[in-house]
Amino acid sequence: MIRLKSILLIVFASLSASAFSQTDSSLPAEVQRLDGYGNAVELWELYKDSAAVMDEATRLRAGISLYYYLNRPDEMLRCVDSLLTLYPETCTENEILSCNYVKMEKLLEKGSYKELNAWWKQFSRDENLCRKMGETIGFPYRTEVIEGLADVPDFRMEFPGSECTVPVSCTYPLVLSVNVDGTELSETIFDTGAPNTFLTIEAARKCGVRLLGDTVAVQSMFGVSQATTGLVKTLRVGDITFYNTVVHVSLLENDPIFSGHDAILGVKELRNVSTVEFELGTLRIKKAERKEMLNPNFSFSEGGQLFLLSPERNYLLDTGGQSSFSNTTDPASTKIMEVYGYPVHFQNTYTENPDSLRSALLGLPFFQGFETCVLDFERMRFSGENYHLRGSYSDYINSNNMLGLDTWIEWLDKTTDEMGRWLTHSYRGLLKNDYNATILYTDSLLNKYQQELGGSVFFVLNLRAAALAYMGFYKEAGELMKICLQAMPDMAGSYNKCIALEPFGGQQLDWKKEVVVLNATKGEKGFMIPARVAGGSYRICFAPDKAVSTISKAEAVKLNMNVIEFEDPLSRGGKTRMAIAPELILGDLVIRNAQFEISDEEGLVLGNSVLRLIPQFAILNNRIMLYQHPQQYEGAEELPLLLSNYVLCFRESEKSEKGYSIGAAVPYAEQITLQDVCKPDVKAVFDLERMKLILTSD
Repeated sequence: MIRLKSILLIVFASLSASAFSQTDSSLPAEVQRLDGYGNAVELWELYKDSAAVMDEATRLRAGISLYYYLNRPDEMLRCVDSLLTLYPETCTENEILSCNYVKMEKLLEKGSYKELNAWWKQFSRDENLCRKMGETIGFPYRTEVIEGLADVPDFRMEFPGSECTVPVSCTYPLVLSVNVDGTELSETIFDTGAPNTFLTIEAARKCGVRLLGDTVAVQSMFGVSQATTGLVKTLRVGDITFYNTVVHVSLLENDPIFSGHDAILGVKELRNVSTVEFELGTLRIKKAERKEMLNPNFSFSEGGQLFLLSPERNYLLDTGGQSSFSNTTDPASTKIMEVYGYPVHFQNTYTENPDSLRSALLGLPFFQGFETCVLDFERMRFSGENYHLRGSYSDYINSNNMLGLDTWIEWLDKTTDEMGRWLTHSYRGLLKNDYNATILYTDSLLNKYQQELGGSVFFVLNLRAAALAYMGFYKEAGELMKICLQAMPDMAGSYNKCIALEPFGGQQLDWKKEVVVLNATKGEKGFMIPARVAGGSYRICFAPDKAVSTISKAEAVKLNMNVIEFEDPLSRGGKTRMAIAPELILGDLVIRNAQFEISDEEGLVLGNSVLRLIPQFAILNNRIMLYQHPQQYEGAEELPLLLSNYVLCFRESEKSEKGYSIGAAVPYAEQITLQDVCKPDVKAVFDLERMKLILTSD
């Protein structure tokens, strides 16, 4: 996937302005100690508090470091010139080399090509100084680049309004459209982890980008790519046009860094704007009207990348990262840690290297956790609003967190690719009592993505088989389960169950009236209602707090039910017994082929394995109401309802992930009783068609 970094998750060694000389004064020594991007915030606080009492040379040295890391190139260049002009006697040879290095770097970064060329002509006359720079620090750019830009007009930005909105994809990676020298590159990745804009060689040829002939090593997760410097006359992003900007161009055909895309838009050009605001599907870029006071919590590194700074770690801000990563001594593969008070789910890389432990990466999920978040390049501050820790669809499915998946379904639909969306809705169909949806989406997955699914194809087949079994298509479900058995031997019991139930067919409802009202009495087991089984009257327990319907073997035989038995490796004794009632009559509702598990307990319990078939039922004090067609209750409180292995669960609101399971434990839900829901004079309506729990005084 797409990550363009100088070195991933490694603390960068300071390359510039790092050889300041020690004096007896504590302030010069403190300024020298704090030189480095990771200390930029601490150095800024020192500078604010103590600049007035610093000697001028120390103040200039602090300014060089601060403005280098905090996106103030003009101020940094003035400090460099003043230090070398006014206080040359205080500078060591290494400091002079460092100052010239960063001057060369910033002149090219800000696109001052004429000034860069003039400076280079003067600097290169000192052959001794040039030789020493090459031996000790090296040059940030080769002479081909500097000389190749000598006749190029300086970089400039044209921003016609005060704000520009750019559409971006909601899925990973963030894709937008840019225009390079009049050619549209609609498959461009926006990557804050990339210091420079980077084009494929194919895109550069199509756009006619001028190549300057040097060779640049670009490091990524795929290894080192060979690139060259290119000059783009016009780079258009939305309404903004950047003129005469320097980019990198890959020298590799079909470079894997780009994962099939045209280009990567880095952050170099965006240093010139005021803010970049992220919202799902949108980048909002604001023009720099006036210089704002620095209030930093992030800085640029020596490699040109953005790091969010904290006392514990420095976090690479990387929209090109598919996940967030941390270096840790914790052997756990994942971990949730707080970053500025926001819980972030990290993939862990084990290390004991103390420098590496100070670094981490905040990927695209961190940015998308906010309703909006902002990179302020004037104040050098990251901020965000309305943050939620969300997982990917696979996180929710693998952890069986159905409450989280149901809460964020709209967000997952927007941020997940097509295959992921179809997998999500295949799984969610079972939770929402919508087996047709599961059939539809698994059918689409198997037709279009069977090869891409790999081993997950068995998961899809299992979902499809479960939906077919819930609908009573036992033959078709059994055929799929037989295929799955080779990879999922624990399904043997489910397969045998389908084979055993096939002769009887599925459970069916026969409504004689659209509304059935049953008078109930409360017993030890719950609501007892009248029923007719095998021609006789019987009191049964109406139990939406029970997952499955149960009956004792003796009662099943007494009521002339069909008793079946099949092997089930996961059950006690290795076998499961069930009873099938040809007809179970509840007032004016006939349930045919009602299925019960054989239990050691006496009594007949009507649980959710049968009740899920009823479109809507309600409980009000001692009355049970069954509805063929769901009733509407305007103004009543509606809570999202789910069904997990026949256990009814609900969330406390549409926007809340907090949920409750009725009568049995479910992951991530608080278990409550049916009495907690069915309170006196409150009508509890279980709408299993729309999957809503409705609480009303009607």
